[in-house]
Amino acid sequence: SEMTRKRQISILISDLRSWLRSGFVCLCLLPLLLTALPARASDQIAAANNVITSMISQVEAYLDKDSGNMEKRTENITKLLDTHFDLPAIARFSAGPYWRAANQQERIDYVQTMRDVVIGTVVRNFDQLSGLRFTVIDSQAKGDKMVLVRGVFNDSTGKRPPVSVGWRVITPAMAPAKVLDVEIENISMLVTQKQENITIIRQNEGRFSALIEAMRKRHKAP
Repeated sequence: SEMTRKRQISILISDLRSWLRSGFVCLCLLPLLLTALPARASDQIAAANNVITSMISQVEAYLDKDSGNMEKRTENITKLLDTHFDLPAIARFSAGPYWRAANQQERIDYVQTMRDVVIGTVVRNFDQLSGLRFTVIDSQAKGDKMVLVRGVFNDSTGKRPPVSVGWRVITPAMAPAKVLDVEIENISMLVTQKQENITIIRQNEGRFSALIEAMRKRHKAP
C-alpha cells in the first residue's frame, strides 16, 4: 500500500542518515588516528636517536681528552653508562629465570657487581674506540616501548673493517630513554651474557650466589 511504501522509504532515509553520520565521524576520527599512532612512534624514534647521538658525542669528547688516567676515565665511563644505559634492567635480564629465585640481598649484590664489571670492561678497553665513527642507518620502533637504532662503526684509519651495531633502546613514555642491549653483527650481547650466566648457575646446582662470585672474579681479573 502507499502507506507501507512511505514507511519503508522513511526507514531507508533514516538508515542512510545514520550511516552517513557514522561515516562522517569515522572520516573525522581517521586523520586523528593516523597522526596519533605515528606521532608516538616518531617520538620514540627521536628519543632513541637522541640517546645514541648524545652518547656517541660524549664518547668522542672523552676520547679527545683521555690521557690514560684510569681514575678520570672510570669517572667518565661511569657517568656515561649510568646516563645512557639501563644497567639495573640489563642486570635483571642477564640473570634469566634465576632472577626470580634470588633473594633481595643477592639481587642487590648482583646488580652492583654487574655494573662494576661493565664499567671496568669499558674502562680497560676504552682506547680501542679511538678512531671509530658511528653512522646511523635506520631506526625502527619495536612495539611502543622499544626502538632499534641500527648503524655502522667505521675506522677512520681504515685499519679495521666496518662493524654493524644495533642499539636496543627502551623508550617509556614517562621516563628517559636508555640503552638495554647492543647487537654486534646481529648478535645480542645481552642474550649472550644471559646464556653464559645461566650456564654458570646450572653448573653450580642452581646457586645464584655462584654467579655473583664468578662476576666478582671477572671484575678483579686484569
